[in-house]
Amino acid sequence: IVWVRFYLDGVAARAMDAFRPALAVSDEEFARLRYELTTLPAPLTRIATIVAAVGYVVNAALLPDRIIAEFGPSRGVAALMLAPVAIFTLAVVLISTAQAARQLWMVGILHGLAEHVNLFRVKPFYAFSGLAARTGMSFLVLAYLIVALRPDMVRDTPALQLLIVAVVPTAIACFVLPLYGMHERLVTEKDRLLTEANARFEILLARLHARVDENVLADAEKISHQLSSVAAEREAIARLSTWPWEAATMTGFLTTLVLPLLIWLLQRVLGKLGV
Repeated sequence: IVWVRFYLDGVAARAMDAFRPALAVSDEEFARLRYELTTLPAPLTRIATIVAAVGYVVNAALLPDRIIAEFGPSRGVAALMLAPVAIFTLAVVLISTAQAARQLWMVGILHGLAEHVNLFRVKPFYAFSGLAARTGMSFLVLAYLIVALRPDMVRDTPALQLLIVAVVPTAIACFVLPLYGMHERLVTEKDRLLTEANARFEILLARLHARVDENVLADAEKISHQLSSVAAEREAIARLSTWPWEAATMTGFLTTLVLPLLIWLLQRVLGKLGV
């Protein structure tokens, strides 16, 4: 988990550098935003640590005796023995989660700072899609790893069950929600381009009709070619994607989301068939 957290901070830093051409801010302001994107404020870190300690106490009280017996002769002894590692682990998880949530929240803010959205130069606007996808994927991998290594612990631990159930919608939200604001801006820009193209097509069509009505067809062929060009422009604009991610990013996220579930379902089916 610690490695994933540092890895995602590195992804965020590289994404910020790739998004730099879209930001009309000074170098000092850019450096500040980059630091805030990759660093969790100390107050949030302390709050996450306190929540981890409280969460450990509650979960230790809810664990069944069978699990407690694996670690000590009594609930109190087992709780004390597990406390250092368990609280540290929970703190790392919560701090990493808080950093991920804050990071993705900042993605929306950074997208709002982009002054102009150009549908023909969208590379900078795809910059944070990798961060959003990898953040969601990290939650999925962690949940799948816990289920694979300790299914008995998941079965007997209410807190873990709640977390596992919440992981899939959380992962999807991590990928979609931070990028949705940029999607809406791209949609608005696409509508503007289509409106302008439609207006040009309407003007040219009116000119052609006027020539026909006046029986003046000297430049009708020229206008017809212009109509064809504008029609091709409209079709090209209509095909432009307004989702701020590349196809490979979406494919990687969906594979991480669906493939383990399909394998699990296949194993269940084969097990019931006695294969």
